[in-house]
Amino acid sequence: MSLHRIFIATAIAGLGPIAAAGPEAAAPEASARAVLTRFCELDAQGALVTSGGWQKVSGLFASPGAPRRERIMVVKDFVVSAGSEKGRSAAGERTVGFHVEYTVLGLIDSSQARFDPVPPSMHVEPSLFVVRQSGQTLGGASGRVAESADWQIDGTVPEPHLGVDAAIRYATGLRANAKDATIRKSAEMALAALKSLR
Repeated sequence: MSLHRIFIATAIAGLGPIAAAGPEAAAPEASARAVLTRFCELDAQGALVTSGGWQKVSGLFASPGAPRRERIMVVKDFVVSAGSEKGRSAAGERTVGFHVEYTVLGLIDSSQARFDPVPPSMHVEPSLFVVRQSGQTLGGASGRVAESADWQIDGTVPEPHLGVDAAIRYATGLRANAKDATIRKSAEMALAALKSLR
């Protein structure tokens, strides 16, 4: 199986699960990519803006940090690049680097419940994600060291990237919880704009 496969997700947030092209290879890069792809799926479905979803996502990160929900990207699809071997850390952890590229449709300002659309052809390429192997286990009486199959994403959880349906659910919640008439009106306008993107 080629290590240059690219996972392309065009069915996020209500359009069905995101799948890799072909069966997953046994190579470490494929296993690492699967972890990052799983994060992108959960993110697009709205996991980063719910407490239950956050619990699922934070376990995929080595140092998840705190939820960041001030600015939310609304996305149509994303691409996880092929992996690039980065060697090992001082602790012996194997690292593989990736880029995630999103097709962004707009931004939600959570504090104002405002949605600002952008041209859908605009692509945002966030920082390099490094997925690392999270430990080693002894190989029994032989004394050999076998690598663990567990991988985690290095760094903190980024700002959310919601698919359109997840963004609509989020904006609906902003409208329901708005105590200010201006913010409620802004949320209604955001909902109308988001629904037009379906």
